[in-house]
Amino acid sequence: MELKTDVLVLGGGISGLAAAGRLKAAGLRTAVLEKDPQTGGLSRTARAGNFSFDLGGHRLYFSKPGVRHWTEDLLKGGRLLRPRRSSAVFTGGRMLRYPPTFLNGLLYAAPLLLQGRRRKSPAGEAATLKDWLEKRLGAGVHDRYFRDYTRKVWGLGTEQLSPVWAERRIGGGFSVRALLLELFGGDLASKENVSRFLYPEKGIGELPDALRADAGENILTGARPLELLFKEGRPAGLIYSLGGTRRQVAFKALVSTIPLSSLLALLPALPGANPAALRYRSLVVLFAALRRKKPLPYHWVYFPDADAAFSRACELANWSPLMAPDGWLPLTFEFFCDEGDSLWNISTEDLALLAFSSPAMKRLAGEFEAGELAVERLPHAYPLLYCGGDAPLAAAKTALAAFPNLFTCGRTGGHAYMDTEECLLDSWAAADKVKDFIRGS
Repeated sequence: MELKTDVLVLGGGISGLAAAGRLKAAGLRTAVLEKDPQTGGLSRTARAGNFSFDLGGHRLYFSKPGVRHWTEDLLKGGRLLRPRRSSAVFTGGRMLRYPPTFLNGLLYAAPLLLQGRRRKSPAGEAATLKDWLEKRLGAGVHDRYFRDYTRKVWGLGTEQLSPVWAERRIGGGFSVRALLLELFGGDLASKENVSRFLYPEKGIGELPDALRADAGENILTGARPLELLFKEGRPAGLIYSLGGTRRQVAFKALVSTIPLSSLLALLPALPGANPAALRYRSLVVLFAALRRKKPLPYHWVYFPDADAAFSRACELANWSPLMAPDGWLPLTFEFFCDEGDSLWNISTEDLALLAFSSPAMKRLAGEFEAGELAVERLPHAYPLLYCGGDAPLAAAKTALAAFPNLFTCGRTGGHAYMDTEECLLDSWAAADKVKDFIRGS
């Protein structure tokens, strides 16, 4: 069976669905192929019995009013909550609010800031994440709050990671001065630290669900790409597997939001492109319905210390009351790993035991009764921006640019650390390029 369309979109996460919606609105026939049984990607809201949970702590915050208004209009069928951000770092047996309050910043962060400034910061441009952090915050804060947590999350030390990650995640204007302004009521440079955010009452999955409705009906889930077909040197068709049957789709333009390494695997060997050099970090999310006396007073808590195998825990009751029905206070625990390693393959029960037995969990949660458990495994959750990774990434993008009807976008498609707003903007920009290409062809 052959399907014909103007544009084929690979990947049914928010980036792929947003691109498809914009293309459909322009009058182009569009098909979306998603290899998983459901759309949504990393922004999906999963089910565990009678419970719902997000695949991590997703929130909606915007620097551009136009994108915020568009998103609010898209989600107008449901209730949008506007909670005040509340997060913390649990380290050394103490809880430090993040962004820090004046009191705990003065007690815990300021001594480290002052201590760190006594050690000479690296000269010149920051070559590593370690250099970037020490130049702005000093060695004390780096050693206490970033060194161990970074290795836990990324599997690499700060001296092995590119400063590009910090520029995007924290913001180039972040410094001791900015942090001290925050302690006295100022604003940090990064929009990551906005005090309020938007959150759909039924979970972040309402966003991809709304995007899917906007993208039309030609969305195939459980469809695994197998091989790209070429005509006159350009991608013109795709063979894919659906329900155990090989099928084919013909297209004029291709938009890819799947991992760059997966896209390159569909193509003949391209000069200079090395898929193995495009690395990712995987994530295992444990959902645990718990009966406890009271919830933690935060949306999420980071755990940099080695006594917790997980990196972050989200208190679902604080995101939306619908996430914690009938007296249950569920938590999600995030375990970073590499696809195929021992943590990736651990059973649900053993993963729960690993989480529950940690001293941090015992101290913060107190006595609890465990109920429903569920695990979601997410390969390619985060592009790994390691030192030396810029060159193979640039080479891959240069090689792909040889195909004028192939466009990439999104976090995994562009191999770039993007938040939701940036994914939407990147997808719309890719869709506009597709429109220009088809009109000019």
